[in-house]
Order: sequence, then structure tokens, then C-alpha cells
Amino acid sequence: MGATDHVKDETSEREADGGATYRPGYTRAAERIQQFIAEQGFVPGDRLPTEARFAEILGVSRTITRDALKTLAAAGRISTQRGRGIFVADPVEAPASPLAGFVPTDIAHIMAMFEFRGVQEQTAAGLAATRATPGELVAIDDALDAYARSLEAADPRVMAAADESFHCAVARAAHNMVLLDSIVTVQRLQRRVVAAAFGGFSGGPVATALAEHRQIIEAVRRGDAEEAGNAALAHVERTRLSYQAEIDRRVFRSH
Repeated sequence: MGATDHVKDETSEREADGGATYRPGYTRAAERIQQFIAEQGFVPGDRLPTEARFAEILGVSRTITRDALKTLAAAGRISTQRGRGIFVADPVEAPASPLAGFVPTDIAHIMAMFEFRGVQEQTAAGLAATRATPGELVAIDDALDAYARSLEAADPRVMAAADESFHCAVARAAHNMVLLDSIVTVQRLQRRVVAAAFGGFSGGPVATALAEHRQIIEAVRRGDAEEAGNAALAHVERTRLSYQAEIDRRVFRSH
């Protein structure tokens, strides 16, 4: 596709933001590609879809997709190899995160992680309540439905992935790429902590989590930033207390 398609896609991105702020289409496409990588559970070295396939997935032009991929490659998120394809970048190629070497060595570290998640999720939900587009509200609803369906599978991995997708959908609606990236980073950290320290424990009653997710999206849909933020914070805090109780239970059980 040519320059006309590029302009068309960028205009649609401006309209999706309500016309208030101009953001090039490729920046939002890059965010969505990062979200796709996180949701699909790709790890460094995994082959990603082709440029043409990403254009189909995102519903944007090849030009926008190409620019988005170039942006991610420049940031060290992906690696393009001539004749081979597109891959998730190896850790040595990607910018180092201060959390990359985090190991749950004591309870304080785990609680600190949840404390930070509370700050992140409260901010994301509050911003989403004032910035979410109609399409993003639909995406959050879809993520909530997927989470509800995942409960029937009774597979902790499926439920965890659906839970992460919901929180990322809310974060995307906040329209802050730095916030979204930090949430994805801490989600991965939490996944590693839960696997290492808690086995299959999901953080408390999943039906309760579903109800809390519904409270968040309802407040976001009403545009109530304070209530949305408070609902998200309460959700993370309840989860934190569930993990704290599980730690106490295991400690006392071992004595």
C-alpha cells in the first residue's frame, strides 16, 4: 500500500482518540503488537507472524505495520532476520529491566510487587475511564467474557492468561504506552513469582475476581475515574491479602 493508505490509517488513529490528540498510527500499532506478543505468551527466540499477517490482525495497512515493526526493532523488542522472519528479541538484545532478575526471596518482595501493581492498576483504570474509546470498551468487555469462560476450564494457566488480557485491555484504554509496558512487565514478574512460590494457587476465589473485574469495567464505562481506580486498587489489594493468607497458611502448616 502507498502513502495514501498511511495517511488514512493515521487519520483513523486520530479519530479513535476522539480528535483530541494526534498520535501516529504506527505508535498505536506498535503498542498493539507488544500486547499481542504478551497475550500469546511468546518468549525470546519465538518466531512472530509476518508483516502481512500482523497487518491483518491489527486491521491496518502494511505501511503502518512496517513502521510499527521498525519501531519495535529499534527499541530492541523484536528482531528481524532477512530470509528467516520476525522474532521476539533475545534478552541480550532488549533493554534490561531492573525487575528482570527479581526472585521471590522473601515475603516483603512479593508484597512490594502487589503494592506496585495496585498503584499501576488504579492509575490505568482511572485514565481508562476518561480516555477509553468505544472500540476499547468493547475490547475490555471481550476480555472480561474470555475471563469468565476461562473459569470453566479450571486450568490455572488459562485463567491467568485471561486475567492478564483483561488488565492489559484496561491499560491500553489508558492511552499511556509507558504505563502499559510497565504493567506487562509486572504481569510477567507476577507470573514468575506465582509459579515459583505458589504452584497452582490463583490468588483467591476466581468468582470473586470476576465480580471485581465487572466493577472495574462498569465504572470505566460510566466514565467515573475515581470509582474505576478505587475498584482496581481494591481488586489488587484483595488479591494481595489472599496471597498473604496463603503464605501464612503454608508457613503454619509446615510447623
